[in-house]
Amino acid sequence: MKLKTNTELWDIILEINIRNVHVETLSNLNLQDITEIWNRCWLGYYYNMSYSREHMKVWLELSRVSLEYSTAIYHDRRVVGFTLLAIDKNEGWIAGACIDPAYRNNGLFKILLGSQLNLAKSILLKKIYLEVLEQNYARKAYQGVGFVNTRQLNVYRTLNIKEFKNEILRIPPVFSTTLDEYFINRSHSFFSPAWQRREGYLRRYSTYKAFLNDSETAGALLSGDKSGLLLDVWSSNLAGAKEILSAILHRTDSILSLINQPNDWISTALRSYGINPTANQYEMCVELS
Repeated sequence: MKLKTNTELWDIILEINIRNVHVETLSNLNLQDITEIWNRCWLGYYYNMSYSREHMKVWLELSRVSLEYSTAIYHDRRVVGFTLLAIDKNEGWIAGACIDPAYRNNGLFKILLGSQLNLAKSILLKKIYLEVLEQNYARKAYQGVGFVNTRQLNVYRTLNIKEFKNEILRIPPVFSTTLDEYFINRSHSFFSPAWQRREGYLRRYSTYKAFLNDSETAGALLSGDKSGLLLDVWSSNLAGAKEILSAILHRTDSILSLINQPNDWISTALRSYGINPTANQYEMCVELS
Protein backbone atom coordinates (compact mmCIF):
# COMPACT_ATOMS: atom_id res chain seq x y z
CA MET A 1 0.00 0.00 0.00
CA LYS A 2 1.23 3.49 -0.87
CA LEU A 3 0.99 5.70 2.21
CA LYS A 4 -0.16 9.27 1.89
CA THR A 5 2.46 11.98 2.18
CA ASN A 6 2.12 14.92 4.55
CA THR A 7 1.09 17.09 1.58
CA GLU A 8 -1.70 14.66 0.66
CA LEU A 9 -2.88 14.58 4.27
CA TRP A 10 -2.98 18.38 4.33
CA ASP A 11 -5.12 18.32 1.16
CA ILE A 12 -7.60 16.14 3.08
CA ILE A 13 -7.60 18.60 6.01
CA LEU A 14 -8.54 21.42 3.63
CA GLU A 15 -11.59 19.42 2.51
CA ILE A 16 -13.13 19.04 5.96
CA ASN A 17 -15.17 21.55 7.92
CA ILE A 18 -12.80 21.95 10.86
CA ARG A 19 -9.77 24.21 10.67
CA ASN A 20 -6.73 24.53 12.91
CA VAL A 21 -6.16 20.76 12.93
CA HIS A 22 -2.76 19.19 13.47
CA VAL A 23 -1.29 15.83 14.54
CA GLU A 24 1.34 15.25 17.23
CA THR A 25 2.63 12.27 19.19
CA LEU A 26 1.41 11.51 22.70
CA SER A 27 4.87 11.83 24.20
CA ASN A 28 4.11 15.14 25.96
CA LEU A 29 0.86 13.98 27.60
CA ASN A 30 0.73 12.65 31.15
CA LEU A 31 -1.29 9.72 32.50
CA GLN A 32 -4.14 11.95 33.67
CA ASP A 33 -4.39 13.59 30.24
CA ILE A 34 -4.44 10.25 28.43
CA THR A 35 -7.10 8.84 30.77
CA GLU A 36 -9.34 11.88 30.26
CA ILE A 37 -8.92 11.75 26.48
CA TRP A 38 -9.60 8.00 26.38
CA ASN A 39 -12.80 8.26 28.42
CA ARG A 40 -14.09 11.27 26.51
CA CYS A 41 -13.47 9.76 23.08
CA TRP A 42 -15.05 6.38 23.92
CA LEU A 43 -18.31 7.88 25.19
CA GLY A 44 -21.32 6.16 23.62
CA TYR A 45 -19.39 3.05 22.53
CA TYR A 46 -21.11 -0.35 22.31
CA TYR A 47 -20.04 -1.14 25.86
CA ASN A 48 -18.42 0.73 28.73
CA MET A 49 -14.80 1.59 27.90
CA SER A 50 -14.12 4.01 30.76
CA TYR A 51 -10.84 3.55 32.63
CA SER A 52 -9.60 4.81 35.95
CA ARG A 53 -6.15 6.34 36.04
CA GLU A 54 -4.78 3.17 37.68
CA HIS A 55 -6.45 0.95 35.08
CA MET A 56 -5.00 3.06 32.29
CA LYS A 57 -1.50 2.76 33.75
CA VAL A 58 -1.78 -1.03 33.87
CA TRP A 59 -3.22 -1.14 30.34
CA LEU A 60 -0.41 0.97 28.85
CA GLU A 61 2.26 -1.11 30.58
CA LEU A 62 0.67 -4.46 29.72
CA SER A 63 0.20 -3.50 26.08
CA ARG A 64 3.66 -1.86 25.89
CA VAL A 65 2.18 1.19 24.20
CA SER A 66 4.82 3.58 22.88
CA LEU A 67 3.58 7.12 23.51
CA GLU A 68 6.53 8.39 21.48
CA TYR A 69 5.13 6.69 18.38
CA SER A 70 1.41 7.03 19.13
CA THR A 71 -0.55 9.92 17.65
CA ALA A 72 -3.10 12.50 18.74
CA ILE A 73 -5.10 14.83 16.53
CA TYR A 74 -5.72 18.34 17.85
CA HIS A 75 -8.33 20.96 17.09
CA ASP A 76 -6.65 24.13 18.29
CA ARG A 77 -5.19 22.95 21.63
CA ARG A 78 -7.72 20.22 22.35
CA VAL A 79 -7.04 16.54 21.64
CA VAL A 80 -10.03 15.25 19.69
CA GLY A 81 -8.74 11.80 18.74
CA PHE A 82 -5.88 9.37 19.29
CA THR A 83 -4.23 6.13 18.27
CA LEU A 84 -2.19 4.04 20.73
CA LEU A 85 0.57 2.02 19.09
CA ALA A 86 2.15 -1.03 20.72
CA ILE A 87 5.36 -2.35 19.20
CA ASP A 88 6.75 -5.89 19.09
CA LYS A 89 9.97 -6.16 17.08
CA ASN A 90 9.03 -5.06 13.54
CA GLU A 91 5.25 -5.27 14.04
CA GLY A 92 2.75 -2.97 15.67
CA TRP A 93 -0.73 -3.17 17.15
CA ILE A 94 -3.31 -0.42 17.49
CA ALA A 95 -4.26 -0.78 21.15
CA GLY A 96 -6.98 1.84 20.78
CA ALA A 97 -8.10 4.42 18.22
CA CYS A 98 -11.00 6.80 18.57
CA ILE A 99 -12.36 10.26 17.75
CA ASP A 100 -14.25 12.48 20.21
CA PRO A 101 -17.99 11.99 19.44
CA ALA A 102 -18.40 15.77 19.02
CA TYR A 103 -15.83 15.76 16.17
CA ARG A 104 -16.86 12.69 14.18
CA ASN A 105 -17.95 12.65 10.53
CA ASN A 106 -15.43 15.35 9.62
CA GLY A 107 -12.71 13.18 8.08
CA LEU A 108 -10.46 13.42 11.13
CA PHE A 109 -10.14 9.67 11.67
CA LYS A 110 -8.62 9.16 8.21
CA ILE A 111 -6.08 11.90 8.89
CA LEU A 112 -5.23 10.37 12.26
CA LEU A 113 -4.78 6.86 10.85
CA GLY A 114 -2.72 8.08 7.90
CA SER A 115 -0.40 9.97 10.23
CA GLN A 116 -0.05 6.93 12.50
CA LEU A 117 0.87 4.68 9.58
CA ASN A 118 3.41 7.20 8.29
CA LEU A 119 5.00 7.32 11.74
CA ALA A 120 5.05 3.51 11.98
CA LYS A 121 6.69 3.27 8.57
CA SER A 122 9.34 5.81 9.61
CA ILE A 123 10.55 3.41 12.34
CA LEU A 124 10.57 0.50 9.85
CA LEU A 125 7.58 -1.44 11.13
CA LYS A 126 6.41 -3.99 8.57
CA LYS A 127 2.87 -4.77 9.70
CA ILE A 128 0.22 -3.16 11.89
CA TYR A 129 -2.61 -5.17 13.44
CA LEU A 130 -5.86 -4.19 15.13
CA GLU A 131 -9.22 -5.67 16.08
CA VAL A 132 -12.58 -4.04 15.38
CA LEU A 133 -16.13 -5.08 16.19
CA GLU A 134 -18.07 -6.43 13.23
CA GLN A 135 -20.72 -3.69 13.50
CA ASN A 136 -18.28 -0.81 14.06
CA TYR A 137 -18.36 1.77 11.25
CA ALA A 138 -14.64 2.41 11.87
CA ARG A 139 -13.97 -0.70 9.75
CA LYS A 140 -14.53 1.40 6.63
CA ALA A 141 -11.98 3.97 7.77
CA TYR A 142 -9.43 1.22 8.43
CA GLN A 143 -10.07 -0.27 5.01
CA GLY A 144 -9.70 3.20 3.50
CA VAL A 145 -6.06 3.42 4.65
CA GLY A 146 -5.16 -0.13 3.60
CA PHE A 147 -6.18 -2.49 6.41
CA VAL A 148 -7.66 -5.80 5.28
CA ASN A 149 -9.56 -8.48 7.23
CA THR A 150 -7.37 -11.42 8.19
CA ARG A 151 -9.89 -13.48 10.20
CA GLN A 152 -12.91 -13.34 12.47
CA LEU A 153 -12.46 -13.51 16.24
CA ASN A 154 -15.03 -14.34 18.90
CA VAL A 155 -15.65 -12.36 22.07
CA TYR A 156 -17.27 -13.89 25.17
CA ARG A 157 -17.96 -10.99 27.50
CA THR A 158 -19.13 -11.65 31.09
CA LEU A 159 -21.39 -14.56 30.22
CA ASN A 160 -23.25 -16.20 33.09
CA ILE A 161 -22.40 -19.88 32.70
CA LYS A 162 -23.97 -21.28 35.87
CA GLU A 163 -26.62 -23.23 33.95
CA PHE A 164 -24.01 -24.61 31.55
CA LYS A 165 -21.75 -25.74 34.39
CA ASN A 166 -24.56 -27.90 35.73
CA GLU A 167 -24.76 -29.71 32.39
CA ILE A 168 -21.03 -30.52 32.38
CA LEU A 169 -21.06 -33.49 34.73
CA ARG A 170 -17.62 -34.94 34.06
CA ILE A 171 -14.63 -32.95 35.29
CA PRO A 172 -11.52 -34.29 33.54
CA PRO A 173 -8.21 -34.09 35.37
CA VAL A 174 -5.84 -31.26 34.55
CA PHE A 175 -2.54 -30.34 36.14
CA SER A 176 -0.81 -27.06 36.80
CA THR A 177 2.38 -26.38 34.88
CA THR A 178 5.08 -23.79 34.40
CA LEU A 179 4.61 -20.96 31.96
CA ASP A 180 7.51 -22.26 29.86
CA GLU A 181 5.92 -25.71 29.52
CA TYR A 182 2.58 -24.14 28.80
CA PHE A 183 3.86 -22.16 25.82
CA ILE A 184 6.00 -25.04 24.54
CA ASN A 185 2.91 -27.24 24.35
CA ARG A 186 0.81 -24.43 22.88
CA SER A 187 3.34 -23.99 20.07
CA HIS A 188 2.82 -27.66 19.13
CA SER A 189 -0.94 -27.15 18.74
CA PHE A 190 -0.64 -24.81 15.73
CA PHE A 191 -2.71 -22.24 17.65
CA SER A 192 -2.36 -18.80 16.03
CA PRO A 193 -2.94 -16.19 18.74
CA ALA A 194 -4.21 -12.66 18.24
CA TRP A 195 -2.00 -9.87 19.60
CA GLN A 196 -3.31 -9.94 23.18
CA ARG A 197 -2.86 -13.69 23.26
CA ARG A 198 0.75 -13.67 22.05
CA GLU A 199 3.30 -15.21 24.40
CA GLY A 200 5.15 -11.94 25.04
CA TYR A 201 1.92 -10.16 25.95
CA LEU A 202 0.66 -12.89 28.30
CA ARG A 203 4.01 -13.16 30.08
CA ARG A 204 3.62 -9.55 31.23
CA TYR A 205 0.81 -10.46 33.62
CA SER A 206 2.21 -10.32 37.15
CA THR A 207 0.40 -13.45 38.38
CA TYR A 208 -1.07 -16.41 36.55
CA LYS A 209 -2.02 -20.08 36.76
CA ALA A 210 -1.24 -22.36 33.82
CA PHE A 211 -2.96 -25.71 33.23
CA LEU A 212 -2.64 -28.58 30.76
CA ASN A 213 -4.82 -31.65 30.21
CA ASP A 214 -3.32 -35.10 30.79
CA SER A 215 -2.37 -35.61 27.14
CA GLU A 216 -0.89 -32.07 26.96
CA THR A 217 -2.96 -31.36 23.86
CA ALA A 218 -4.91 -28.49 25.46
CA GLY A 219 -4.21 -25.77 27.97
CA ALA A 220 -5.57 -22.71 29.70
CA LEU A 221 -4.00 -19.69 31.37
CA LEU A 222 -5.83 -17.85 34.16
CA SER A 223 -4.86 -14.70 35.98
CA GLY A 224 -3.56 -15.46 39.47
CA ASP A 225 -5.59 -12.78 41.23
CA LYS A 226 -9.05 -13.17 42.80
CA SER A 227 -10.83 -12.64 39.47
CA GLY A 228 -9.34 -15.80 37.97
CA LEU A 229 -9.85 -14.23 34.54
CA LEU A 230 -9.40 -16.63 31.62
CA LEU A 231 -6.51 -15.12 29.65
CA ASP A 232 -5.86 -17.86 27.11
CA VAL A 233 -7.18 -21.28 26.11
CA TRP A 234 -6.27 -23.56 23.21
CA SER A 235 -6.48 -27.15 22.01
CA SER A 236 -5.21 -29.26 19.11
CA ASN A 237 -8.43 -31.31 18.91
CA LEU A 238 -12.08 -31.30 19.98
CA ALA A 239 -11.63 -33.88 22.74
CA GLY A 240 -8.89 -31.81 24.34
CA ALA A 241 -10.97 -28.64 24.02
CA LYS A 242 -13.86 -30.24 25.91
CA GLU A 243 -11.50 -31.57 28.57
CA ILE A 244 -9.79 -28.27 29.31
CA LEU A 245 -13.00 -26.24 29.12
CA SER A 246 -14.91 -28.63 31.39
CA ALA A 247 -12.15 -28.43 33.99
CA ILE A 248 -11.68 -24.66 33.74
CA LEU A 249 -15.38 -23.79 33.74
CA HIS A 250 -15.82 -25.72 36.98
CA ARG A 251 -12.84 -23.92 38.53
CA THR A 252 -14.04 -20.42 37.74
CA ASP A 253 -16.96 -18.42 39.10
CA SER A 254 -20.19 -18.37 37.13
CA ILE A 255 -18.91 -15.70 34.75
CA LEU A 256 -16.97 -16.40 31.56
CA SER A 257 -14.98 -13.69 29.79
CA LEU A 258 -12.66 -14.45 26.89
CA ILE A 259 -11.43 -12.21 24.08
CA ASN A 260 -10.01 -12.78 20.61
CA GLN A 261 -10.84 -16.47 20.26
CA PRO A 262 -10.48 -17.74 16.68
CA ASN A 263 -12.94 -20.14 15.09
CA ASP A 264 -11.17 -23.25 16.34
CA TRP A 265 -11.69 -26.30 18.54
CA ILE A 266 -12.28 -24.11 21.60
CA SER A 267 -15.08 -22.09 20.00
CA THR A 268 -16.53 -25.33 18.61
CA ALA A 269 -16.56 -26.91 22.08
CA LEU A 270 -18.15 -23.82 23.63
CA ARG A 271 -20.92 -23.94 21.03
CA SER A 272 -21.51 -27.62 21.86
CA TYR A 273 -22.20 -26.48 25.45
CA GLY A 274 -24.62 -23.83 24.17
CA ILE A 275 -22.16 -21.00 24.90
CA ASN A 276 -22.09 -18.57 21.98
CA PRO A 277 -20.07 -15.37 21.46
CA THR A 278 -21.56 -12.11 22.68
CA ALA A 279 -19.83 -10.31 19.80
CA ASN A 280 -17.73 -10.94 16.71
CA GLN A 281 -14.82 -8.83 15.63
CA TYR A 282 -12.32 -8.81 12.81
CA GLU A 283 -8.58 -8.93 13.07
CA MET A 284 -7.23 -6.52 10.45
CA CYS A 285 -3.71 -5.94 9.18
CA VAL A 286 -1.89 -3.50 6.92
CA GLU A 287 1.53 -4.20 5.40
CA LEU A 288 3.84 -1.19 5.37
CA SER A 289 6.71 -2.57 3.29
